[in-house]
Amino acid sequence: MKIKLIAPREQREDTLSSPFRLKRVNLPLLAALTPPGHTVTLVDEAFAPDDADQDLDLVGITVMTDVVPRAYDIADSYRRKGVKVVMGGIHPTVLPEEALQHADAVVIGEAEGSWPRLLSDAASGQMQRIYKASKMTNIKGLPTPRRDLFPESKGKSYIPAPVGVETSRGCPNDCEFCSIGRTLGSQYRVRPAQEVIAEIETIDSPYIFFVDDALALNRHEAKKLFSEMIPLKRLWLGQGTVSLAEDVELLRLMKRSGCLGLLIGFESVQKAAQNEVRKIKNLRIDFYEAMRRFHGEGFGVLGAFVLGFDHENRDVFDQTLEFILKSRMDCAELRILTPYPGTRLYDRLLSEGRLFEPDWWLHGYPPDTLLYKPIGMTADELLDGFARLNRQAYSFGAIAKRFFGMTPWKRTLLGCQVYAGMNLATRKRYFKGLSNPQPFA
Repeated sequence: MKIKLIAPREQREDTLSSPFRLKRVNLPLLAALTPPGHTVTLVDEAFAPDDADQDLDLVGITVMTDVVPRAYDIADSYRRKGVKVVMGGIHPTVLPEEALQHADAVVIGEAEGSWPRLLSDAASGQMQRIYKASKMTNIKGLPTPRRDLFPESKGKSYIPAPVGVETSRGCPNDCEFCSIGRTLGSQYRVRPAQEVIAEIETIDSPYIFFVDDALALNRHEAKKLFSEMIPLKRLWLGQGTVSLAEDVELLRLMKRSGCLGLLIGFESVQKAAQNEVRKIKNLRIDFYEAMRRFHGEGFGVLGAFVLGFDHENRDVFDQTLEFILKSRMDCAELRILTPYPGTRLYDRLLSEGRLFEPDWWLHGYPPDTLLYKPIGMTADELLDGFARLNRQAYSFGAIAKRFFGMTPWKRTLLGCQVYAGMNLATRKRYFKGLSNPQPFA
C-alpha cells in the first residue's frame, strides 16, 4: 500500500504560529513500525504543506484537540477521493466516535501494538473501525524512527528546529487539566539509556528535544542517560517540572550533557491553585530558588503559566508578573485555562454546567478563548487581567530587563539569538491574540 502519515497544523489567520518548530518523533516511529512491502510518506504541516494530489491507499492523521477542525478537513478531503483514513492521537483516543465521523478507523491509545495489524487488515480490505492495544507498549526495543522520510522544510527559521527524541512515556501526576495519564498511562516507563544513546547517534543534527511529558521523573535512570550523553556533545532542550531543581547533581549532569534550556510548568504562583496541580503540590523548593538554580547552570527557562484555576483570585496577574520579572524568566507561556476533553477538569466543568460550549473544539475558536464560567473571579476580571499581564510581561522594557537573568558570559550567541527571536515572536503572537473576540465574555 501507499501510505501517508500527516501531522496537521492550523491554517487560520487568527492563530499566529509559534516560532518554535520541532521535528516530531511519532510519525517517523510509525513509519519504522510499518512492515516491508508498503511505501510511506511523512507530512508535517509545520514545515511543509501537504500535496493532496498524490496517489494513495491509506492516510493516517495524528490529532491533537487544538487542530481538530484542520484534521477533519484533511480527512474529509481524502475520503471524498476514495482514500481510506485512520486517525490516532490524544483527541481520537478520548472521543473515538466523533473521530469516526471523519475517518474509517481510529487507533485508541498507543499505536505500536495496533499499527501492524491495522495495516494487514487495510491491505486485505477488512479494516475495523476501532483498534486498541491489549496492553501498554513496552518502550524497550523500539525501532529507530524513520527520520529520513521527512522532506526538507520550506523556508528558513532563525531558531533551529530540534529533533524530537523520546526517553520515557506516561505520567503519574494526573493533574486535573491534563489528559496524559488517561491517554498514555499513569505508569512511568523509561527506555534503556543505551537505546536512547544509539538513537541519538543516528541523528545528524546537533539539536535535540526530549519530548517526554515528565522528563527525568526517574532520577536514577535520567542521571545514567545524561552521563552517557556527555561524550556525544549534543545540545538539547526538554520539558519538565519545577522539581528538577531539587536535585543539584541532576542539574549539573544535564548541563554537562548539553542542556540549553527547559520548558517548566510553574502553572500558578498562588498556593491554593498549586494544590490543584499535583506535580507541584509537594514541592521541596520554592519557585525563586528553582529559577536561581536553573539560571546558575546556564539554562534558559520558558515558564508555563495557566490563568483561571478555580482557586486563583484576581491578584494572580500581578503576582505572576512579579515572579516573571524578579526571576528574570527568559520567556513566559501565558495561557487561559482550557478544559480539554478527556481530562477530569472537562468532566467536572461539564457536570457543574460551567462549560459555555461542550464541543468547543469543533467551532474553531482561537487559543485563549474563555470557554467556561470562572468562579475565583469574574469573566471580565480574568480576561482583563490576562490581557494586562501579556502586555506588561512582553513590553520592550520587560524583555530587556529579563534578558539579564543570566550573566552575559553564560549566554552563547545562539542563546541571545533564541532569546530575542522567541520573545519578539511571542510578543507579536500574544498581542495579536488579544484582539480576537471573546464570544462568551
